[in-house]
Amino acid sequence: MFEVQDGKQAILQSGFSYLPQFISVEEAGELIDYFGALRPLWEQRFHGVSKQRSAKHGRRLTRPVYWLGAWQFACLGYYAEPEHLNDRCLRAEPFPAVMQNILDRLTVVLASSHDHDHDHDRDRDRDRDDKNDNKNDNKNETLELPNTCLINYYGRELGQGQPRDYARLRMHRDGEPGPVIMFSIGQPGLLEFLDPEISPDPELSLWTRHRSVTILSGPNFKDRLYHRITQVRTGREPQLHTELENFELRRISVSFRSVPEQYIADFHELPDNATSQIADYVGELALHSKHYEDQLAKK
Repeated sequence: MFEVQDGKQAILQSGFSYLPQFISVEEAGELIDYFGALRPLWEQRFHGVSKQRSAKHGRRLTRPVYWLGAWQFACLGYYAEPEHLNDRCLRAEPFPAVMQNILDRLTVVLASSHDHDHDHDRDRDRDRDDKNDNKNDNKNETLELPNTCLINYYGRELGQGQPRDYARLRMHRDGEPGPVIMFSIGQPGLLEFLDPEISPDPELSLWTRHRSVTILSGPNFKDRLYHRITQVRTGREPQLHTELENFELRRISVSFRSVPEQYIADFHELPDNATSQIADYVGELALHSKHYEDQLAKK
């Protein structure tokens, strides 16, 4: 078992990068204001026409979320291959300029330490034979940055009775093609990487600190190892805020990934069985977003 890393030092190795304070103080301030103005959703794993399922299967996600680029609703199956690619991703709002600027600065790290052509990226859009024939040519192409991100709000829910802490993320792997990039804003979160088939103990435990960036890719950190957030510290600085009622926010993480354009659809392009499950979500988003108001108007 690896000792827990305190997150104060950079880690640079093939398939894994941790960059403390990569995000500037000014950029972090802009991000905090931007995230604070959004209206995240408490999504259900099953929703809409699936409300008839048992309460166990209809449970909420463990934290409120907001997506940019392409909203991958949990009730539509996320981006899970091979059967859950089409009709799963709703076109979402674009990245704000501050977020795109940070991503642009990461291109050097991505090009040097992270494999974009790895077979386990599962890019079904490219024939494997053609991929091997053109491998050298692809290395010379312009690096493509992620086009989608999931914004996770970590904190505790207030209200009647004892507050419930939701500052955690269950063990999972991300199936989208290409590297996964993560921004950390707020209190440190304990990020763990493990292979449960080998051991229940983490192979790497790392406190991801405010303004840090983490990148994972390739056959080890992205394809073999699962990752999770097991706890988030408490503290006074930086101060975070959210429009979500009865929720005490202390950390925000942004997880970037790539979704091929052909799998991203406008609301009116989705089949009825998909729109019926997410219509009230989109309606709720439209109350505070011109983008989603326009999405509904096209239907």
